[in-house]
Amino acid sequence: MWFTPPMRVSLRGSYRRLGGRTVLITACVTGVVAALLAILAGSVPAAYAQAANTLEWKACSAAAFKRWRTVDDASLEGFDCSRFVRPLDRKKVGGSNVTLAVVRLKATGPQAEHKGTLFLNPGGPGQSGLGLSEIVYLLPAAIRSSFDFVTYDPRGIGASTPALSGRGCNIPKPSRPATGNVNWAKVLAERQLQVSDYNSLCFKGNRRLVENGGTVDGAYDLEALRAAVGDSKITYWGISYGTLLGSTYAQLFPGRVRAMVFDGNMDPQISLYGISAGSVAPDHSIGFFLQANGLRTKFNQAIAKLNRQTIKLASGKRYSRWDLLDTLNDGVDFFPITGGESWTQAKQAVESSWSALFGSAPERTAARKALENKSLQSPTTGTAGSLWGAVVCQDFADRISNSRQQRRLKWIVREGPVYGGSLGVDYLTTCNGYGAADPNPIPRPERFGPPIPGIISNTTRDGETPYQWAVNMARTYPTMRAITIAGGIHGTFGLSQSLCVDTPIADFLISGSLPATDLACPYAAPNPAP
Repeated sequence: MWFTPPMRVSLRGSYRRLGGRTVLITACVTGVVAALLAILAGSVPAAYAQAANTLEWKACSAAAFKRWRTVDDASLEGFDCSRFVRPLDRKKVGGSNVTLAVVRLKATGPQAEHKGTLFLNPGGPGQSGLGLSEIVYLLPAAIRSSFDFVTYDPRGIGASTPALSGRGCNIPKPSRPATGNVNWAKVLAERQLQVSDYNSLCFKGNRRLVENGGTVDGAYDLEALRAAVGDSKITYWGISYGTLLGSTYAQLFPGRVRAMVFDGNMDPQISLYGISAGSVAPDHSIGFFLQANGLRTKFNQAIAKLNRQTIKLASGKRYSRWDLLDTLNDGVDFFPITGGESWTQAKQAVESSWSALFGSAPERTAARKALENKSLQSPTTGTAGSLWGAVVCQDFADRISNSRQQRRLKWIVREGPVYGGSLGVDYLTTCNGYGAADPNPIPRPERFGPPIPGIISNTTRDGETPYQWAVNMARTYPTMRAITIAGGIHGTFGLSQSLCVDTPIADFLISGSLPATDLACPYAAPNPAP
């Protein structure tokens, strides 16, 4: 999903041997957040009591934080931590502040080869940069040698304070019938009321943070971070929603751009209504996943039967089609490079569902036991709400009436018969209940430009951001080069482990020289886990 909501940011345990170490990339950042919250809460050494717009780094290893009673988590071993104080309202310096949690991995190469800082925004909005910090180890060694790598929890997220919280800020999944035909118009009507109630409560409890937490504010935070590290121009890598943040930065500060990589792209000209087209993208990525893994027949057979009946598990739970579909949707778009848990769980969901329905008696028993695993079941949190909805509703002033939502849903379900309904009811209702908010819309680019140096990279069947959005990004920024790789994953640089993708991007980031032409890259099967 383009604005990957927190529940869908699922790198769940992908492993890869990189640079002599085994890296665990995980969205479970409890230890990381606890460590950073200790810094940000104020019970920290005097070294962290700094003025706004400065960064003072301290090693953030588990050992360093142990005396602050933090969780013993080594996922930030080797990184430096800091906090970054910004005005809540950038027009009212001296008033209330927000504090961003920031981490850095210093460049490994000699100072003579140092190119500055590579900033990462990993998407969302709502995604923790800290939680995905180890993504740096998937990048080419030349990048880690040449750049300090910096990522952060944007305002309202994770270890940054204050964070969006309270009643209404975490919306459940929509209610969908376990079997039989789905009346999506009815599901949407119920969802419209539910999301409106939740959003209005969340907004009421977090109004100042919401109204100062959109992408424009995020772009000004990014510009302040650039100045704080001492780079005269920014080198930036944005994934998913991070491409929209990068485009917004380019519109506001075009003279400050050294190099940008937009990865898994948004359409920079998009409207709130246009965002709903993302509802159909998973139908394309799931198709690619099933083809690549030879699971199309088993999936078709399993889902056909699950449309008529559920699977009774030993716990008493009824395993439904939504458990299978939501597991696949969460797993196949991210990091199929390692053979780790992301694709493994998706494949297991298909295999176990099929065996529980069509296998021998022992196979059915084993499969139903496997389906008790929570990672193979539908999550309880929906794609609407929380910081995702808050930022989107700040970024776009247009609102979609309930009647127009119903008309749009008919197209979505037709174009995305597998996932369109489930995701469409969330995309369409994103801003229901935010009527009292005062939007701060992102600047829509002129027809072309500004002429910034950069690369636009995307897969052909991206299940989060439709490929057409990358085409529209390239049309908007004709001075950038496009790299397209066959596949269905979301994010390509380092994540696809394709030299066809990684080499030209790394060369560009280091040298500043773009490829002579746009590039097309073939699909490469996931590498086996070490």
